[in-house]
Amino acid sequence: MTAPRAVYGKTLARLGETMEEIVVLDADLSKSTKTSYFAEAFPDRFHDMGIAEQDMLSTAAGLATGGLTPFA
Repeated sequence: MTAPRAVYGKTLARLGETMEEIVVLDADLSKSTKTSYFAEAFPDRFHDMGIAEQDMLSTAAGLATGGLTPFA
């Protein structure tokens, strides 16, 4: 049995291979949320926002307005 968060992280990394518009934002929890898989594969499209969840979501909204597909 695989933890859902591991599936989430690995799926994001796989999607990132073919969808260059995907960016991932994280609130200093990449090891727990497993977004570290994406961060390792695409460091230029991964943004650790620190412990600032409200800012992370505002940033994600701005990125989406600019045509990217953020996962926060």
